[in-house]
Amino acid sequence: MVRRMWLLLAATMLLIALCQPFLQARPTLYQTEKQAALALAQQAQALLGPRISGPEYSWITTTLAPPEAKRLSRHPDFAAVSVGWLKQAGVGPGSRVAVNLSGSFPALNIAVLAAIEAVGAQPVITSSVGASTWGATDPEFTWLDMERELVAAGLWRWRTVAASLGGVGDSGGGLTAEGKELAQAAIHRSGANLIAATDLQGAIGRRLQLYRGETGELPPVLVNVGGSHVLFGEAGHRAPLPQGLNRGYHPLLVAQDGLAAAFLQTNRPVIHFINVRQLAAQYGIAADTPPGTSGAFFTRQLPPFLRILAGCWLAGVIWLLWRGNKAGFCLQQSNNK
Repeated sequence: MVRRMWLLLAATMLLIALCQPFLQARPTLYQTEKQAALALAQQAQALLGPRISGPEYSWITTTLAPPEAKRLSRHPDFAAVSVGWLKQAGVGPGSRVAVNLSGSFPALNIAVLAAIEAVGAQPVITSSVGASTWGATDPEFTWLDMERELVAAGLWRWRTVAASLGGVGDSGGGLTAEGKELAQAAIHRSGANLIAATDLQGAIGRRLQLYRGETGELPPVLVNVGGSHVLFGEAGHRAPLPQGLNRGYHPLLVAQDGLAAAFLQTNRPVIHFINVRQLAAQYGIAADTPPGTSGAFFTRQLPPFLRILAGCWLAGVIWLLWRGNKAGFCLQQSNNK
């Protein structure tokens, strides 16, 4: 029986290998919006050039991050990934979207804003200045400075309405006094309001107040880029929040007090960008992948006749395994008599 199982498994693996050359590229949904977002992201990155990445360490560096993840985050196809998640969350023209950005992944911030512009949504943006290594760590050219240039260039009109220092507690924890002063100066240059809460709960509450605005209701969706302390609340990174589109009930998260919990508790989806390398592997994005050709734009599928053949083969394997188990059970019962 065991030998038969191994033979069937080997034959199935052989079938999978033989099918690989016949896989065909099929366009994914929302091609128009994805192409528009891709073009915007490319324009934004071209405008910023190498300034999109700051030095490894500076006065406003908060945490460590691998440089390869920062390089990979600059692939413009992440704008198409953002479009896909936004559309799956029900976002369309005129939809309100809460957006929480940090200085750690400026290229992903651009991808998200390009996607929001492409689908015609209306974002309410909050940001934090502090950044992990190789992010927007130049105190004289922070994420807020980048955002200001992109708006001035006419790529989109959305700007951060309020910003915090970031870091531990969202109040500059981990930064020196000089680092905090430089972060505050960047917020002042941008024209955004300073989120100057005395504790983490105050920072979370202020953001929620801004997201609600005059309507008094939270937007239907929250998009977060990076590992901001305000996303998870007092639990910090111990609070589980999978990358990507999250909706429904998260038992451990909804008991927490961060931004994500506030949205999930009221059945509002949360889109979370954090593990760039994992996300790139999921969508087949490498540093040398030509823009517009990744899994965000195309899926690989077998032709219909091969799908039918593969389905029949798998059904046959399951039947043979079931028959073998049944025969073995009958033989065991016979020997026990």
